[in-house]
Amino acid sequence: MTRSKLVRNYRISILGICVALPLSLSVMPAAAEVPGPSVTIRVDATKPGRVIPQDFIGLSFEANLMHQAWIDPAAGNVDTLLENLGTGNLRFSANQVDNTAWMPDPDAPVPAWAKEGQHITPDDLSRVGKLAEATGWSVDLGVNFAHFDPAAAGNQAREAQERIGNSLRSIQIGNEPNFYLIAPISKAGDRRPLLPATYVPDARAYRDAIRAAAPGVPIEGPNTAGAGIGNQLIDPAIASAVVNPWLDTYISAFGSESKYLNQHYYPYVNTARVGFTSASSDLIGGLPSVDKLMSRENSMKQTTFIRDFVAKAEHAGLEPKLAETNSVAKEGKEGVTNSFGAALWTVDYLMTAAREGVTGVNLHNQPDDCESYSLICFADDTARQAGQAQANPNYYGLLMLSQLVGGQILPTTVESGTANVSAYAVRLSDGTVKVIVNSMDRAFNGDVNVEIVGDDGASASVERLTAASPDAVDGVMVANSTVAKNGTFTPSSNENVLGTDGRYRVRIDAPSAVLLTVD
Repeated sequence: MTRSKLVRNYRISILGICVALPLSLSVMPAAAEVPGPSVTIRVDATKPGRVIPQDFIGLSFEANLMHQAWIDPAAGNVDTLLENLGTGNLRFSANQVDNTAWMPDPDAPVPAWAKEGQHITPDDLSRVGKLAEATGWSVDLGVNFAHFDPAAAGNQAREAQERIGNSLRSIQIGNEPNFYLIAPISKAGDRRPLLPATYVPDARAYRDAIRAAAPGVPIEGPNTAGAGIGNQLIDPAIASAVVNPWLDTYISAFGSESKYLNQHYYPYVNTARVGFTSASSDLIGGLPSVDKLMSRENSMKQTTFIRDFVAKAEHAGLEPKLAETNSVAKEGKEGVTNSFGAALWTVDYLMTAAREGVTGVNLHNQPDDCESYSLICFADDTARQAGQAQANPNYYGLLMLSQLVGGQILPTTVESGTANVSAYAVRLSDGTVKVIVNSMDRAFNGDVNVEIVGDDGASASVERLTAASPDAVDGVMVANSTVAKNGTFTPSSNENVLGTDGRYRVRIDAPSAVLLTVD
């Protein structure tokens, strides 16, 4: 079959899917009598498993944002907000990498195809290098693939190697090449159609140019798109049609040259932003809401996708990374992805990924839009110019979760009946056991009994992740504290809970999360 027929048939299959979519805890003394349901969590501290890597937590940004002044750690509080989360990874790529021009000569005219004059320069890479050095975070850098220019990619990689230095973890070629075919539908810009078979020679040309210009810089991919709409019948079909063939082709062509297998995933899409009406979105079950985000069905769907992806990567001898991900694709949904419910989702989603073997997760940000899924964002132009970012609810979920990074995953079981309560546990290198209990159930108010095998301690401390309700878009706290305007975070209160032979009881009222720490 000719290349044109391959492209046409593939486009027809993708369009067919798109057209078919519309059719188809306060601490309680051990002796207190508290009425209501209870949840029992059992943790086996004697059988530590996978280690959550130190750089597990990552943030993803559009490539064109490297041109903004707030990237410089001297410009504001972004470096402090990053440092609160430990030592992670920064990715600059996403959709705009393919609409942004690399300008080694800042005085040269910007190409006409560059969206709204978007471009990045060597000085922008220096700014990223300063941020990486100040925070200890590594950097993954995307290069434009939609406008085919291997020489430009090689030149950019060479400058990045010089200006970002050892903090440059990888170069990523383009963004979501499996969706280039449907760019007009997804409103993702001007992109040339690609199939897995036609992607390989083009990506090979880029790899050769980058290696020649920047020897030793790792090149990783394929950064393919993966998303769902919340429909249990449609979502697996999308993965089968537009994800797995690309991953298989990439592994076959470039697996031996790679360390990571990079995949993107969003469990929902804001379909209104790609032309669907609210009625048609709701018809197929895809209209995102706080309750859908927190649902057991969503957790199960995410777990299935992650397990399949991890199995494919590990079979190929590669580390599975979710190089771009968040709750609702197409910049989120106001009142949903910037809610406290989304913060609880963040805890559950990332801990599921860690438990299943994902070695890194980059949560995507749109920092100019605080009503999206951003973890950090600028309230207005004045804040952006001053580099004063604010912490959104999701950020507080990461604050709690970051305390488990570096630990070994412990086998954990949850007996919760109909209550939507999850739990995850780790053992740190000093022997400390930490257990996160995450309630995403509006109806559950009751006791959580935590039993830790291998622990004979008599006391533990508790931190809480709280807000007024799952729908709240502000007022989120960890340990009864909020992030200061300068980006610093100081927890103000821990609760103590007495235990007997490794058994502890904590109460949860309303959706929230608790972190139990047993030294």
